[in-house]
Order: sequence, then structure tokens, then C-alpha cells
Amino acid sequence: MTVRLLHRAENGKLLLFFNGWSMDDTLFEGWENPGFNVMTVHDYTAPEALPDLLPYTELHLAAWSLGVRIAAELLAGAPYRFESAAAFNGTLRPVDPEYGIEPAVFSGTVANWGDERARARFYRRLAGTAEFRLPQRSPESQQAELAALEKHILSAPVPANVFKTARIGGRDRIIPAAAQRSFWSGEAVSIIEEPEAPHFPFRNIHSFEELIDAGRNR
Repeated sequence: MTVRLLHRAENGKLLLFFNGWSMDDTLFEGWENPGFNVMTVHDYTAPEALPDLLPYTELHLAAWSLGVRIAAELLAGAPYRFESAAAFNGTLRPVDPEYGIEPAVFSGTVANWGDERARARFYRRLAGTAEFRLPQRSPESQQAELAALEKHILSAPVPANVFKTARIGGRDRIIPAAAQRSFWSGEAVSIIEEPEAPHFPFRNIHSFEELIDAGRNR
């Protein structure tokens, strides 16, 4: 697991962001320094404990896709109070025929990730367009991560919910909107639906301030 303090500031405010599977910090290229601390997490091949967040006085949480599940696992029961905590296009049961991705589809993605055409097709479905800034990671590392996630998710207990807001993309072709809706309707969260949004939810978000604002309860 890679944990990085992407931006450091001399104040107590922190945004903790759990990225999606296969991703890295390439996602944030071009985003301005926000004037507060930003900690990012990606590559869940071997999840591990987070750094101590108690020194921070104002905490915000955002997680995307499979990062939603890992964030809940690492934070459930932790002594932190988040001012905002948003799940973007993910659930706590992401490999599930009712609440996530069909298990056979998930396994097929693992098996076929070595094929360049399959990867290109996946990212088009993820972004809703052929224009997407690809992460700078090898296909082998991405495939190993997804295989590890599949094994872990199917064997580990479902963690307690740590989120206050769930944002659902109506045109999500990775984790279907109906599956997300079914899962979050049973949790104490504010659900915000964006009918035209694909699985990649950040096309119209260009700063960390906007990311926090998108995750606030409404």
C-alpha cells in the first residue's frame, strides 16, 4: 500500500483520499496546492495501518471505487471524527451480485488485464470517454493488486460504515448505479445521485477544495 502526504501545510486540516484500484497520484496532476494537508492512499495489494491522524484537528475523508471498501476497513473503530466522509461510486461489498460487481465479471477483469485491448476497453468504460489520464503503473502491478483485492474482499468480513455521504454516478459502467443504490439505501448516509456521471467522478472537480465540498452532507 502506498500512503503519500501529497501536500503539506502548517495547519491542522487534512484531507485523506483513498484512490481506486489501479490508480496513483497521476489523477491530481494540475490540481493547485490547497493550503492544507492532503494524504493519498493507493495500491491495495497489501493493505496496512495508516499513519496516526490524531495530530490533525480537522479531518475530511473521500474514497473512490474499491478504495471505499479499504477505507472502511482501515478506519472502522478508529478514534477519528471526520467533518465530511464521502464514498464516490463504491460500496462496502464491491464484489457482490446485488451490491457491487458481479463476481464473474470481477474475475474476468483479473484474468484479462494482461491484454492491452481489454485495459483500453476498461478505461473507456470507467471514464465514459476515450480521453482519460492513465495512471503510471505497470499492468503487472495493477493485475496483482486486483487479484489480491478479489481474494481479500471475498474472504474478509464486511466492515462497518464510516461514510456520511454516498455519491452515485447514474452512468457507472463499472459498479452499477442500481447496486450502489441498493447498498447505500440500507446505511445511514446522505445519497447524492449524478444521473450523467460515469464511474470516474472527478471530471468536473479540479481542486481538493471542490473534492471536499462534493462530499459534504446536504
